[in-house]
Amino acid sequence: MSICKKIFFIFILFFIIPISAQQFEIKHLNIDDGLPSNNIFDIKQDQMGYIWIATDKGLVKFDGNDFKQINTFKTNSLFIDNNTIYSGLDSGLFIKNKSKEKLLKSKKVIKLFSFNNEIFVGTSQGVYHLKKNILEPIIINSILDFSIINDIIYCKESYYIASNSGLWMIDELLNPKKIIKISEEENVYLLKFQEKIISATLQNGLLLIDGESVEKKIETLENISSIKKLKNEIWVTSKSNGIEVFVLPSFSFKQKINKYNSLKTNAINTVFKDKQQTIYIATNNGLYLRTDNKLNYSNQKPSVYFKNLLVNHQNIDSLLLEKNVTFLNTDNNISISFKSVDILNPKKIKYRYKFIGDFSPWSKNNTVQFANLTARKYKFQIQSKNDNKESAIKSFSFTIDEPFYKKAWFNFSLVISLLLIGYFFVDYYIKNINKKNKEKLDKLKLQNSLLTLEQKALQLQMNPHFIFNVLNGIKALGNSNKIEELNATISKFSLLLRGILTNSRKEEISLQEEIDLLKNYIELEQKMSSKSFTYVIKTNLDNIDADEILIPTMLLQPFIENCIQHAFQNDTLGEIIINFYVKHRFLHCAIKDNGIGIKKSKKNKINSNHKSVALNVSKERLHIISPKSNFSIEEIYIDNKINGTNIRFRIPLKTDF
Repeated sequence: MSICKKIFFIFILFFIIPISAQQFEIKHLNIDDGLPSNNIFDIKQDQMGYIWIATDKGLVKFDGNDFKQINTFKTNSLFIDNNTIYSGLDSGLFIKNKSKEKLLKSKKVIKLFSFNNEIFVGTSQGVYHLKKNILEPIIINSILDFSIINDIIYCKESYYIASNSGLWMIDELLNPKKIIKISEEENVYLLKFQEKIISATLQNGLLLIDGESVEKKIETLENISSIKKLKNEIWVTSKSNGIEVFVLPSFSFKQKINKYNSLKTNAINTVFKDKQQTIYIATNNGLYLRTDNKLNYSNQKPSVYFKNLLVNHQNIDSLLLEKNVTFLNTDNNISISFKSVDILNPKKIKYRYKFIGDFSPWSKNNTVQFANLTARKYKFQIQSKNDNKESAIKSFSFTIDEPFYKKAWFNFSLVISLLLIGYFFVDYYIKNINKKNKEKLDKLKLQNSLLTLEQKALQLQMNPHFIFNVLNGIKALGNSNKIEELNATISKFSLLLRGILTNSRKEEISLQEEIDLLKNYIELEQKMSSKSFTYVIKTNLDNIDADEILIPTMLLQPFIENCIQHAFQNDTLGEIIINFYVKHRFLHCAIKDNGIGIKKSKKNKINSNHKSVALNVSKERLHIISPKSNFSIEEIYIDNKINGTNIRFRIPLKTDF
C-alpha cells in the first residue's frame, strides 16, 4: 500500500467515522449504576415499557432510573408473553407472572420459542415442551435429542432448529415426520426475512436459507453471538469482534461498531431496540444505550398503566383494574399504583388523578390510597405526562357495596322470612291439634270396631245350628240310655260354653287355652256332625311354652267351623291339620283341610242361600290387631286336582314375660 493510500485511510478512520458517530449518543451503564453484573446476555421489553435484563447474577427490571433485581440465578435468555416473563437459566426455566414466581428444573435453557400459544424450550440437551407448568422433552431424532439447541424459528409451515450439530428443518415439533439436515456447521442464531431464514454460523458468517437449500452466504464476523433486524438493517454481534451492520435487502456492509469507535469492549452478546427506538447493546462490560440524536423523543406521548391494587392492604390481581368490580362493604381501604415508563427521561414523568371532584395537581407520586370509603360507585382516573406531552386518560371503576342489612333484598327477605315463620308456626299448631284429634278419633273408631267385631265373633262362636245339633245329640244319648257318653258330652259342652263366655270378656288368652278350647269344639263337632273327619294340632314354638304366648280371644274357631261346615263331604273322611309355629318374632298359624276347596265351598254357600261372614270378620280382626299381620287362603292342588284349602295367617309374637 502506498503512503498516500495509508494517509487517506487514516484520514477516513479518524475524521469521517467520528463525524458519523456524532449522530448517535451512547450511554454506558454498569455495576456502578446499579446493575448486579456487567455480563449481560439478553434484553427484552414488556407491555408497560419496563426493560428486562438477563445477567450472570440474576434477572433485572429497569425503568430508566432504577435497576430492580428479581433473582440471583444466572439468566441466559428471555421471552415475554403478555404479562408473563420467562427466563432461561443454567438449571431450568424461571417463570414470573406479577407476584407469582415458579422455577422448573431442567437442562440449561438457551432459547425460548412460542408458536400457536405453545412454548418450546431449546436446551443444552434437546428441545422441551412447556405443558401445564411441566417441561417435557420432545423426541425428534437421536442426534437433535442430545444436541445443544441454540435457536428455533417457524417459517413457511416448517420449523428450523439451529444446533451444534447443524441446521435442521422439520415439519412438526411434536411427532415430526419429515426431518432434513440443511447444514453441517454449528448454527447459533436464526432470523426470519422475507419468508426466508437468515442463519448465523459460529465461524463462517451468515447463510440465507430458502426452504431446504442455502441460497446465499454472507461473510461477516467470527464467533457470532446473535443477529437482529433493526428496521432495514441486520446487526451481527460477536463474542470477540464487536458488531457489523448490513443493509437489507442487499446485505451490503454498512459499518462496524467496536471498541475502536464506540464501545469499550468487543465482547457483544446481543442487541435490542425498544419502543423509543433506543438500541441496547449487551456486553461483558455492562449495558450500552445508543440513541439517535436526529429523532425527536419529546414528541412521543407517554403511556400510563395500572400497576398494582391493594384492598385492605392485601395484594389483589391487578387485572381487576381493567374491569368494573364490586367490593364488600368491609373492603373499603383501596390503594392503587400506576406507572409510566420512559427509559430516556424517567425523572420527568409526573402524574395526576381524578377521584371525587377535579384532577389533582401534577406530582411524581405514583401511588394513591383511599381509606374508609363509603358505600357507592367510584371512578378513578389517572394520567401521566413527560414535559408537555400528556398520556391518554385511563380509568378504573369500582363499587363499595352496602352492608347486607341495608339492602332491599335483605329487608324483603326478612319480612318474607317472618311471614313464613309465622305461617309455619300456625300451620304446625293447627296440624298438631288436628293430629291429636285424629288420633283420638282413630282410637275411638278402633275401639268401636274391636267391640263390634268381638260381638260378631262371639255370636259366630255359638251359631244356633251348632247348639241345636249338640242339644239333639245330648237328647239322643239320653234316650239311648248311654249315660257315660252323655255325661262326657255334657261336660265338654259345658266346658266349651264356659270357655267362650269367660274368654269373650278378655282381650287376650294364652295359646294353650285357645288350643284346649279348639279341642273341645272339634271333638263335639266330631260327635254331632254327620261328616266324618279327623284333626291334628301341632306346635313348634321355638322353645317357648304355649302358656306364655298370648293371642286375641276367639280368633281360630271361625276358621275351624268353616272347614267342618263347608269343606267336607259326607262320603269322604275329612282331615284338619292345625299348625302353630314361631318364626322371626311372629306367631304363624296354618289350618289345612282336604275338602272341596274354597271356590267350590263359596259357590255352595251361594246356592244354599247361606250367608257366612266369619272369614271376613276374622280378616278385619287380624288387620286391626297389627298392620304387620297378614292373611292368605289358597287351594291345594295334587295332580292338577283340588285337594283342599290352606289358610295361613301371622300376628306379632306376644308373651307374658
